[in-house]
Amino acid sequence: MADVKNAIDKTEELARKIWLAGLGAYGHGLNSLQDGYDKMNDQTRKFFDDLVDRGTKIEADAKSTLDKTGDKLKEQGQKLKDKGEKLKAQGKNLREEGINLNVSARVEEIREKVASKLTIPSVPSFTNDDKLAEVNAKLEELISVVDKLSKASETPVTAETVKTEEAPAPKKKAPVRKAAEKKSDAA
Repeated sequence: MADVKNAIDKTEELARKIWLAGLGAYGHGLNSLQDGYDKMNDQTRKFFDDLVDRGTKIEADAKSTLDKTGDKLKEQGQKLKDKGEKLKAQGKNLREEGINLNVSARVEEIREKVASKLTIPSVPSFTNDDKLAEVNAKLEELISVVDKLSKASETPVTAETVKTEEAPAPKKKAPVRKAAEKKSDAA
């Protein structure tokens, strides 16, 4: 029994040592984990602080660049505004001086200048009324001739009426025949 008790004591002691070794391993792991966490936490803080520093520098550079760009844009805007005001003043001066910007009025002005330097003969203009009056006069003349001829046909035809009516016709044809004869003689 003493052997059994001794064996139990040794077993208990061995179990206790195993238990303590487990606790030691747990403690060591916990300490290692805690150390790793602390190191990681420190590194994370340092990394975060580095990022904040870089961000601060970038922000300052960006603000500086934006301020310079904004100043340049304001300067350009002011120049454009000044040019616009100058153009507006020039336009106002042009209107006040009375320069004619109306194209059709300007064309009319040029036509008047050209017309004053040129002498163009006047061409008589015929209206439809003039032509109509002329045609009416000819028509009246023809009607009177027809009336005379119709009255003449009602009266008996005598040698005297035939001679008076035919006499003017050969006179008109005679010069034509003479001209034709002259051409044949020359040929």
